[in-house]
Amino acid sequence: MKLTDIRFLAAAAEGRLFGEDGIQVGSVCIDSRKAQAGSLFVCIKGESNDGHDFAPGAYESGCRAFLMTDPQKASDFLQTHTDTAIVLAQDARQALRAMAAAYIGQFSLKRIAVTGSVGKTTTKELTAAVMSAKYRTVRTQKNLNTDLGLALTCFLADETTEAVVFEMGMDRKGEIEEDCSWIRPECCIITNIGISHLEKLGSREAIADAKLEITKHMDPQDPLIYNCDSDFLGRADLDERTARNFVAVPVGTSEEAEIRITDVTDRGAEGISFELSRKRSSIRVDLPLLGVHNAGNAALAFACGLWYGISPAACAEALAGASGETGRLSAEDLGDVYLIDDSYNASPASMAAALGVLASVKAGRRVAVLADMYELGSAETEGHIKTGEKAAECGVDLLIAVGESAKYYVQGALSVSSKMSAVRFPSADAAAARISSLVMPGDAVLVKGSNSTGVGRVAEALRRACRGEE
Repeated sequence: MKLTDIRFLAAAAEGRLFGEDGIQVGSVCIDSRKAQAGSLFVCIKGESNDGHDFAPGAYESGCRAFLMTDPQKASDFLQTHTDTAIVLAQDARQALRAMAAAYIGQFSLKRIAVTGSVGKTTTKELTAAVMSAKYRTVRTQKNLNTDLGLALTCFLADETTEAVVFEMGMDRKGEIEEDCSWIRPECCIITNIGISHLEKLGSREAIADAKLEITKHMDPQDPLIYNCDSDFLGRADLDERTARNFVAVPVGTSEEAEIRITDVTDRGAEGISFELSRKRSSIRVDLPLLGVHNAGNAALAFACGLWYGISPAACAEALAGASGETGRLSAEDLGDVYLIDDSYNASPASMAAALGVLASVKAGRRVAVLADMYELGSAETEGHIKTGEKAAECGVDLLIAVGESAKYYVQGALSVSSKMSAVRFPSADAAAARISSLVMPGDAVLVKGSNSTGVGRVAEALRRACRGEE
C-alpha cells in the first residue's frame, strides 16, 4: 500500500476524523493480530465479536489509526489513547469499501475478477501467476472473497502495481453486482455454475443469474472469459441471461471454445499436462497441480494472459511454475502415507474431482476422509449419496465419514460396493483423535469437506502422527 494520508481515507468514507489528523497509513486490516505501526484497524461488528473491543490490542502492536462506528467507544478510546486518529462512520463495511474504491482509483490498473461455483481460488491463483509474467500483479489473499476481502485486496496495490486479480464469492442475489459496482473489473472470468449456495438461492438457474451479475458493469470491449463446458454458460444461456455487453471468450473442450483443451494427461503426483489450441496454433502445457479438472482452470488463466498481450509460451511457462495452496488439493508425502489435503471446501463437483485424483494414485489402500458438505439445500441428501457412490467407483478401500449428513456417503458407497470398509464419526475432532489408528503404511489418504466442519484438523492430526508427534 502506498503511504496515504488519513484525511484522504476519512474524506472517501464520508466519516468524521478525530484526533491526530496527520497520520499516514501504510496498511489496512480487520484482524487486530495483523495490526502494526502504520496500520489502519477497521473495527467490524460481527455476530459474536465487536472489533471495537480489539482496538486496545491493535494499539499495543503499534497501530495508531482506527475506523470505528460506535461514537461512545470511539470517544472513550480517544481519551485514553490520545496519539491516535479515529475515523467515525455509520457503517464500517460501507466506509471500508468507499476507502478502497477511492484508494485504488488513484492508479491505472488492469482489473480482473474471478467467480464461479468451484475452482475460483485456484483460477485466481493461476491467473495471477500468468499476469505476473508481464505485469506487476497483486491478488486476493487466500480466499478472502467477501466484500471485506475485496476491499483489503485494493490496499495491496501501490503506484508500481499494474494488475489486480479479485476473487469474488457470493451467497445471495445481488452481492456480485454490488461488488462490481465499485471494483469495476474490466475482465471477468467464470469457472462454472454448480450447486454451491443452492440452500440460499433455491435453484441452479438462480445461481447462474447471480454469478452472471459479474457482467452487469462491463463495457462492450471487455472480455468475459468463461467455461463453455459448464451448464448455464453456453451461447444461448448468455444470450438469455445477460445483456451481451462484453466480448465472449469461451474456453473448454467443445468446438464452441475459442481456447480449446485437448489431450489431457494425468501425471499423478507430478500434476497434469494438456494441449491448448487457438485458431491454428497450439501449445503443450505442464501444470504441477493435481486433478485433470485443473486443465479448465488453467485454460481460463491462459486466455486471460493472451487477452493482455502475454505470449502463449510465456503463459505456459507461468503455469508450469504455479503452485497450489495447502488445503486445496495439495499432495504431501508423509513418509509412510501419501496425503491429499483438499480440506478447505467442498461441493459434489469438487468431491468428484478430488476422488478422481485419489483414484489415480498408486497406493496400498485408498482412504477417503469425507466431511459434510454445506449449503446444498434440497440437494443435500442426494449430493452426499452421489458422492458416496463416486467414492466406491473410484476404488476407495476405507471411507471415513465425518458429520451428520456424512451417513449418506456411507449409504451411497455401500450401495455400489460391499467390499468397502466404512466408519463414521460425529465430528472432525473425533475423527482426528482416531485417524492414526485407522491409517496404515502405504495408504493414500484424501481429506475433504466443507471448511466449517473443521476437517482440516484431521489432515493436521495425520501429519503430526507421521512425524511421530503423537
